[in-house]
Amino acid sequence: MHSLQLNQRRLPLAALAAMAMLGAWVTPIFADEPASLRQDWDHRIGAFELTESNGSPFKPEQLRGKVWIAHFFYPGCQGPCTKTVPTMKRLHDALAGKSDYVLVSIALNGDSPEMLRSFAQDHSADPARWLFLTGSIDEVHSLVQRVFYQTAQRNPDGKPGNEIDHTTNLIFVDRDGWVRGYIEGQDPNAVPLVVRRLRELAAPRYVQPAVNAALNGMCAALLVVGWAAIIRRRETLHKVCMLCALVVSIAFLASYLWYHFAVLGGQATRFPGEGWVRPLYFAILLSHTALAAIVAPLAIYVAWQGLRDQRPRHVRVARWTLPIWLYVSITGVVVYVMLYQVYPPY
Repeated sequence: MHSLQLNQRRLPLAALAAMAMLGAWVTPIFADEPASLRQDWDHRIGAFELTESNGSPFKPEQLRGKVWIAHFFYPGCQGPCTKTVPTMKRLHDALAGKSDYVLVSIALNGDSPEMLRSFAQDHSADPARWLFLTGSIDEVHSLVQRVFYQTAQRNPDGKPGNEIDHTTNLIFVDRDGWVRGYIEGQDPNAVPLVVRRLRELAAPRYVQPAVNAALNGMCAALLVVGWAAIIRRRETLHKVCMLCALVVSIAFLASYLWYHFAVLGGQATRFPGEGWVRPLYFAILLSHTALAAIVAPLAIYVAWQGLRDQRPRHVRVARWTLPIWLYVSITGVVVYVMLYQVYPPY
């Protein structure tokens, strides 16, 4: 009994340490983001019409249902375009094969569709994923200022290649046409930040994963309170907390199965993280899944023995069930944060 109490006293410390490690890991990931990346403008892209490089008319309604980035340039530019265009090219390559994203480069110097088509071919642009649009100079400049709230104007003193002063921002537009932030396009280090933000905007907006994570977090809290109650010999509170934790776990299981089979149709949710975080995620996920399968019958058995007042059996199995159950509940929240918040699926 003394050994059980000693082991149980360590459980809240282990839970707090796990949460602290999660916070310490998540914080640096978002620390390098500029505030503009998540700056919603409460502004929806209005109607306009330009011409694509293939000569067909373009309206923003064509991109409804896709996440896109607006970029402003002109082929002969010798100024900031020499940095923003390579950024767009790196984004184009990084998002190869992803049909949810479209890059939209708008020419500011009245360039012909033929010139834009040649420019796109020079950059190996996929015409389905990287659009080049043009129109008259005055029309496009007015559009940039009126629709995107950005700078675009003639520079009367500009030398060839610098005829137009214009923004270098890349504008994020979500599936419904709302502006969801921007980033400086001249920064070559912006590409991974842009890709992560695009994935967030493209991720399905299901509430069920958040509900499942909340159920896991609630279960962990109930387990810790139940542990504290039995240490202080408050058996009634212990029973209530542990039975509630069991009910919450059953609710989580039902919600999880419904989401993955009824909503997702049995398809696995892809984890897009790369590098060292990928094996870490799968190590957590696999241990969480394996131990969840083990703890389910253990939790029911322990609860049953407790209700029957079979204390020796209850205590003997509970000393193993409680830490496993707590680990499963905490890692359920960790998996949610990693998969749906830090590295949203796409």
